[in-house]
Amino acid sequence: MVKGIMDPIPTLVDSGSSKNFLDINFAKNNNIPLTPLVNPRTVIAIDGKELPNKIKNKTTLEVEIEGWTFDVTFFVMDLGDTNMILGLDWLQEADPDINWKTLEISWKGRPLTAKAGKEIPAIPEEFMEFIDVFSKELFKKLPEHRSFDCNIDFVEGSDLPKPAKLYPLSVTSPPAS
Repeated sequence: MVKGIMDPIPTLVDSGSSKNFLDINFAKNNNIPLTPLVNPRTVIAIDGKELPNKIKNKTTLEVEIEGWTFDVTFFVMDLGDTNMILGLDWLQEADPDINWKTLEISWKGRPLTAKAGKEIPAIPEEFMEFIDVFSKELFKKLPEHRSFDCNIDFVEGSDLPKPAKLYPLSVTSPPAS
């Protein structure tokens, strides 16, 4: 629970995140006061690339977990569907017990309400009947010849046409027909 917010906040605990983060839209919707950073910070993603937007604000919230209250500083940015990320900063301070087999977190022997969600399949259930469409092996092969295939007959000794230059279409250009 966060002081001033009645409902529990779905939170991602991420040991790969060096800092704690709060979603900008969640902060605005809950009237959480933000402190501008003197020097905006760059975020480096897991692939080593910089994210396009810099972090410009931070906030410190009083968080309560199982009767233990502590202040957590969050950098504020767009997190998409996630409201809050507790990163390595929080993991080092709180030192929770993590069962990596069940993905459950407990603190001082008491289970927290945090538990990993169900794994989302790479291919949704409604597309399973078309599983062959997603096959990497089939993707590498050409389809079998069929009766309606078209032949392209080349004239012996002639030059092939040069590849045409590609031109991007602008928004006002008519679509190809």
